[in-house]
Amino acid sequence: MNQFEQFQAALVLSKVSENIFSFTPDPRYFVGNTPHGGYLLALMNKAMTQVLPHPSAINSNVYFLDRTEPECAELHVEVFRTSKGSSMGQVKLIQNNKITCLYSALCSDFDYMKGYSGLKTSVPEIMKTVKQNDFKVMNYENLGSGSTPSFIKQLNMSVHPDHAWWDRDISSDAAEARCSAYLELEGGIADTFVLSYLADILPPVVQNKYGSLGWIPTLALTCNIRQLPQTNLLFIDGLAKDISNGYFEQDCYIWDIKGNLVATSRQLAKILKSEEKISSN
Repeated sequence: MNQFEQFQAALVLSKVSENIFSFTPDPRYFVGNTPHGGYLLALMNKAMTQVLPHPSAINSNVYFLDRTEPECAELHVEVFRTSKGSSMGQVKLIQNNKITCLYSALCSDFDYMKGYSGLKTSVPEIMKTVKQNDFKVMNYENLGSGSTPSFIKQLNMSVHPDHAWWDRDISSDAAEARCSAYLELEGGIADTFVLSYLADILPPVVQNKYGSLGWIPTLALTCNIRQLPQTNLLFIDGLAKDISNGYFEQDCYIWDIKGNLVATSRQLAKILKSEEKISSN
């Protein structure tokens, strides 16, 4: 089973009723002992599109309200609106009688979308100045055995050498809170579920500036899927510009190798004990 097929198998849902599905998180898509946020986003995306008449969540928003445990959970879908061109609804991830994630999405169908396209967002210059072969495989094992999260191991991901904070030559003073990388799930071109997963694939980019900061939980995540990619290989660029009271926003852009912008995301995250951790660096 290739990487693409494995991911699709990890999204299998069991139908409990017309609007309720159950699943058990696949531990290959975990951070430590917790399901990865992008993986949960993909699962909720799939539940939503099982109920709504349109197959693609072009805009989605999720709030991570509590920790999702590595055990069986349910996805409860509520339909808000349907029309010819789009539909909208909400998914509650419920586990042990508690809502751990709240997801809402606007769905449509790329096969029937049409209209003017312009104001193109081009791939960043940073992609052109360093050869792909010089990007470093994302692997933290030099920091200690088991340091690389399992969800990172389920795809091919290589990072710009200036953004490989665990293995680079530049100082933290010269570094940006940024991560640029090539991505690929071998075996298939990314669909909307894979793009949901990749919208949260980057570790917190503030670590490229300050080094390892421990667990940095994502509190809210917005994902916009603009179009489906035409190539297996993708390029992602993530950047954080401002930290306020330990909270920061991380913006990501994903292109295919033909230069088509396929998805964007923005998340709000929190650096736990930020003053203590950053001042000690």
